[in-house]
Amino acid sequence: MNIGILASILALTFTLTSTLYYLLATRDDTQSKSMKLQELSNFQNKIRIGRLCFYFSTFMILVAGFYLYYLIINHRFEYSYVYRYSSKDLPFGYLISTFWAGQEGSFLLWTMFISLMGVIFIRVAQEFEYWGMAVVNIIQGFFLLILLKATPFEVAGQIPSDGAGLNPLLQNPWMVIHPPVLFIGYAAITFPFAIAVAAIIKKEQQQFMKKSLPWALFSSITLGAGIILGGFWAYVTLGWGGYWGWDPVENSSLIPWITIIALVHGLIVQNRTGSLKRSNYFLAVSSFVLVLYATFLTRSGILEDFSVHSFQDLGINSLLIIFMFVILIVGIAPFIMKFRIFSKNPIDNSSINRENIVLVSIIVLLISALLIFLGTSSPIITGLLGESSQVNISFYNNVNLPLAVVMGILLGLAPFLRWREKHIKSLLKSILPSLTISILSCAVIFLFGIRHPVKLIFLWSAFFALCSNIIVFSRFVRFGWRQTGAPLSHIGVAILLAGIIISGTLQQSDKVVLKKNVSEKVFEEYELIYSGLTPALDGKDILNIKIKKGNQNYSARPKLYETKYNQNVMREPDVKSGILYDLYISPLERRVKSTQFSQPDILVLQKGETKEINGIQIHFVEFDMNPHADTGPMKVGAKLEITDGKWTQKITPIMNLGSTGQKSGPFSFYRNPEHKSEEIIVSLNRINANTKTIELVFEGFSGSNELSDESELIILDVSKKPFINMVWLGTIFIVVGTVVALFFRIRPMESN
Repeated sequence: MNIGILASILALTFTLTSTLYYLLATRDDTQSKSMKLQELSNFQNKIRIGRLCFYFSTFMILVAGFYLYYLIINHRFEYSYVYRYSSKDLPFGYLISTFWAGQEGSFLLWTMFISLMGVIFIRVAQEFEYWGMAVVNIIQGFFLLILLKATPFEVAGQIPSDGAGLNPLLQNPWMVIHPPVLFIGYAAITFPFAIAVAAIIKKEQQQFMKKSLPWALFSSITLGAGIILGGFWAYVTLGWGGYWGWDPVENSSLIPWITIIALVHGLIVQNRTGSLKRSNYFLAVSSFVLVLYATFLTRSGILEDFSVHSFQDLGINSLLIIFMFVILIVGIAPFIMKFRIFSKNPIDNSSINRENIVLVSIIVLLISALLIFLGTSSPIITGLLGESSQVNISFYNNVNLPLAVVMGILLGLAPFLRWREKHIKSLLKSILPSLTISILSCAVIFLFGIRHPVKLIFLWSAFFALCSNIIVFSRFVRFGWRQTGAPLSHIGVAILLAGIIISGTLQQSDKVVLKKNVSEKVFEEYELIYSGLTPALDGKDILNIKIKKGNQNYSARPKLYETKYNQNVMREPDVKSGILYDLYISPLERRVKSTQFSQPDILVLQKGETKEINGIQIHFVEFDMNPHADTGPMKVGAKLEITDGKWTQKITPIMNLGSTGQKSGPFSFYRNPEHKSEEIIVSLNRINANTKTIELVFEGFSGSNELSDESELIILDVSKKPFINMVWLGTIFIVVGTVVALFFRIRPMESN
């Protein structure tokens, strides 16, 4: 007897039964005013049965979850899921995280969170319980159908002696935390949607605001924290030096986070002025639909050629598409049927007030979400019209930069405005300190080297928002913490925006070749000495690098290793965090006792750039996405034109972008193609999508210093990332501010 599958079937059965009884209760609820005593008793019995069945469903889902943990911890490799994502040599913490390492386990985790939150929802929903729980049950039922189609409890035909092991990149403490937090956020977005449907049917729009706001705040906290943790994991683990690459799968989580933040602000406006009822309903529905769309993008395999994070297709595409359409019908049909019930409370456009500012902020957020949505969906949109393709990374930066400037200005103005009150005369006087400090700050930044006009405007808007919200926070905190949530969050947004531009613009990078026990200078202040490799028990070999700066000495320990099963080369950086900047050391390559080729020559090229190496001109034409497409991992090529004035060759070295890292195959050409003399080997060693740059490694040029038999060297990418901590500090302020707001919102809301 397969306990996991049986528990899933029973959970689905109880969920469907609960749905039925809640729907029967909703029918009786429409006649509640004229309900007789016997009818009232029947109505209450239906509610009790609906609750009881949901509790049983939750219990069976938990049984399935704990059973999967039992299988993982006891190394039951006859189960396909356990075999694919775990092994006997995994430490206990990472063994636990294999639960959500694959699609099937992550769906089960998501379902567990929905069911547990559903239990809480039953206790707090009050008049929204009947319709709300009917909606929650429909959603949970679909997830259970998916789990029966793509089950983590499938048994293989044989019992392997060991498992395939967890992806080495996932063997990181941050990846133990990041996915569960993200899925808590996904699960929490279910409930503003369920409340919205219940509220519009019951014609309780004001109660919708009061009941939805705590759930919206909670989902924005958890989903945002999950995204932030993922970005930090990428920064300290992947070795490419960044934290956000506008990958389609990354974006698919970002979009619903933006819309749920818009919903939070819309609900605040509704609470204060009674406006935006229709808009808030739309935002509650669209946020949940976007979560399902994100799931479709991630799990369908449709982005396999465009994202290194994409999962393979498990045959659940049709279920996901049906799921989205059902939710659209459940969300849109009541809106159309009950459209006239929305009372009209128009926005006051007679003056500049906080209501207008928040409305414009919501519009800016939604424009950003829409543009990111279009960019992320470009492989699907272009595929419907012809050959699939995706937008460049620059698209996201270019469209969001002016929106971020507008948002900074709005955040700087809003704290000094009141709701629906004229405040024009004193506005300039109120913003003068913020305006002055922000201009002076930009002048200082100009002296430090950021002189691009657009970037300076961007920074000015961020500093303007920062100063305004610090001033308001200092006023509010004297009277308690109740009103400090918004300024704290907005301080975080301002710090985050400033950190993104400053750290990206003032960053310094250098490629360093370190021979063993030979000192090399970097940035004229650091002295690096490679002292050798230390093999690790987990296979993640450590490169020992001694670093000296003045009288300070410390050791860097980046990792460079091949994976156990597919021999892909993995690189984990060493990050030395400081107050002013991080020293970021990412290993690129290690060579030992090689006399076959000369010391490698490294060339970094930006798209469209031409550089010379050993008398040869190398021109980087463009990227070639997924060359020689097949069913394997995503491939990226770099189209090069090579000439010495007499002849020209066109070559395209290729890099495989698998889920476990980057691996380049060498590409050879001849310096003299007619006589096939002096064979040169070129490898596409690294790709930086943000800056559209590639790193090429050439071997075989005559005249280079050959390595002796005793030589060993490593190639490093060393970067100074100034004020990168502003990015992390800003995200912390955002989360803390939202937590403060949630803490006071979960109390009974006072009428305003």
